Amino acid sequence: MKCPNCDSENSDSAKFCKKCGTSLKKDLNHKNMINSMNKDKNNNTTKYIIIALIIVAVVLAGVFIYINMSSNNNQSSHNITPLQDDNEEINATNTNSQSSQASQTTNSMSILGGSFETGSSLKDKTHASIFVGSNHAGEKVTIQIKYSRDGNALNSGNMVPKTVDSSGYVNVNSADAYKYYPDFAEIKLYDDSGNLLDSKNVNLSPDSGVQTF
Repeated sequence: MKCPNCDSENSDSAKFCKKCGTSLKKDLNHKNMINSMNKDKNNNTTKYIIIALIIVAVVLAGVFIYINMSSNNNQSSHNITPLQDDNEEINATNTNSQSSQASQTTNSMSILGGSFETGSSLKDKTHASIFVGSNHAGEKVTIQIKYSRDGNALNSGNMVPKTVDSSGYVNVNSADAYKYYPDFAEIKLYDDSGNLLDSKNVNLSPDSGVQTF
């Protein structure tokens, strides 16, 4: 410690200057006061830093919680499907299933057999009975039969709407009588919407009478 009077160096515990005898107590107290003020200043600075860190931590925690809540709400809104949409989807599924079943029922119709009949005269029309099964009785169909002889067409093959009879047959007469007995028949069976259900080619004996296939 330096003497304020003669600027001599003294120990920190000295009460009087060893050279000039000036009291050093006042200077010591002043130094202690300065040290105390510096210590308080440091303590306050540390306190402010801690408070600032706490505030930052609270703000960051709030931001983190807000982001999590927003993310959860978005996921919930995406995962929830309106009840009306579910019902519509179920109804659509049922409708498609019913349509598919109806389509399968119609599409299962096929030509199982039948017969052709020609009269004793070439002036008689050719009669065809096509069997599709009694389970299709009452269903509406369209039938087309093209007749030919020696590779030459005898008719153009009109599309004729018919209803399956109670025995499961579709009966149709040719539109005209032919100059020759047919030796070949091409049968095509359609549903009432024009979709092809089945087709069959039948070789015939070119004379009168009933011929089955």
